[in-house]
Amino acid sequence: MCSVSNEITLFSHELQRSLSPQSLQQLARKVGFVQRMSKYQAKDLIALCVWLSQKVASTSLTQLCSSLESSTGVLISPEGLNQRFNPSAVKLLQHVFTSLLTQKIYTSQALPYCYVAQFQRIRILDSTTFQLPDAFASTYQGSGGSSHTAGVKIQLEYDLLSGQFMHVHSGPGKQNDRTYGSTCLQTVQAGDLCIRDLGYFDLKDLHQMDENGAYYISRLKLNNRIYLRNPEPEYFKNGTIKKQTEYIQLDLEEIMSQLKPGQTFEINEVYIGQYQKLPARVIFHRLTEEQTRKRWKDQALKEKKKGIVMKERSKRLSAMNVYITNASSKDVPTEHVHDLYSLRWQIELLFKTWKSFFKIDHCKEIKKERLECHLYGQLIAILLCSSTMFQMRQLLLTKKKQELSEYKSIYIIKDYFILLFQSIQKGTQELSKILIRLFALLQKNGRKSHRYEKKTVFDILGVVYQYTTCQKKAA
Repeated sequence: MCSVSNEITLFSHELQRSLSPQSLQQLARKVGFVQRMSKYQAKDLIALCVWLSQKVASTSLTQLCSSLESSTGVLISPEGLNQRFNPSAVKLLQHVFTSLLTQKIYTSQALPYCYVAQFQRIRILDSTTFQLPDAFASTYQGSGGSSHTAGVKIQLEYDLLSGQFMHVHSGPGKQNDRTYGSTCLQTVQAGDLCIRDLGYFDLKDLHQMDENGAYYISRLKLNNRIYLRNPEPEYFKNGTIKKQTEYIQLDLEEIMSQLKPGQTFEINEVYIGQYQKLPARVIFHRLTEEQTRKRWKDQALKEKKKGIVMKERSKRLSAMNVYITNASSKDVPTEHVHDLYSLRWQIELLFKTWKSFFKIDHCKEIKKERLECHLYGQLIAILLCSSTMFQMRQLLLTKKKQELSEYKSIYIIKDYFILLFQSIQKGTQELSKILIRLFALLQKNGRKSHRYEKKTVFDILGVVYQYTTCQKKAA
């Protein structure tokens, strides 16, 4: 088994290969960022937008110049810096981000967990949006429907097991989730488990996942019909089946009325959609009275905020969760379906860190290129922070049998950014030393707290249990 230092050295080599001053300068020539020798080079743009400042779009140019000079020695005027936020700078940051995304920064082996025989990857897709000053409305139209509002939407699909970002896209806030979800199907492989928010719900997409040999667990949009195959259909004299008698539609309100609060009911083989008839397994779970009251309260706030009125039937049915999946009950027992779907909330925690720690949503009225340098700079920073966090999480689990808190570790790693930047300028050996220091800090202060009753990701995936079992067997 490789030691922690060996694993960290391999990780350091990958970071150095992508982010050393030499690598960045080479890429800068390729994309046209460097046209003549200048004191302000590619490494300085990356330093400013990735390592040193999380608020390039909201901090004054004078402050940015001060931060740049104190950390790199590059002296530049506010107007000179403003001019350097240009299309070629955006292009360079885009290329660095794409390079990091596609080369898949080294991580040690994937998490060992109880579903390893069924699922190769657990793919979670969601989006986060934030408002921009109205001046950006022509380029980044918001989601409110008005042509005068501006906003950004960032789509993310990542593998929960490895932490690998599979798809990332930033664009106007009005971008349609369902349309984007369909584009992500190109990389879906056999053995993947896909978990998505209801905004991405599309029966054709679910059918395509099934065709690719992948699995899905999804909440059902309650305007979709559920059918059973009729055991006694009617036939024409020529022997062909009468189409209208082939299926029997289920009454969701009737099913809900027969369930007690907190009770679950499953049907192994149903068909979803009036026209699609997607074969699936369906699980009905009636919420407890307390959960129902909370959901209705949340929905009332949403209705007021968005100016919409919920239909009475929809409100009644919202007291029940309806899940559909193509995974068999042998692969995923009924009692595990809700827990696996709840893993989707991990991406919400990631988005929370984007705004609280990386300030990706902070923006004042500036030129478009400076905004885009901010967006791509922070996406690079987020990708590096997440990759480091998942690497450390894996090492702490396999070497120290400890569970790392993703939320704690993100801000601890974030505090190390200036040290990581300085060590990358010196070389792999120095970077490894800093990462080993970081590992020791995370081991001491970044462990998951078990004061709360909610299950952790490792609890749901059976990771901690599996390691405990292995240790008992070894003893």
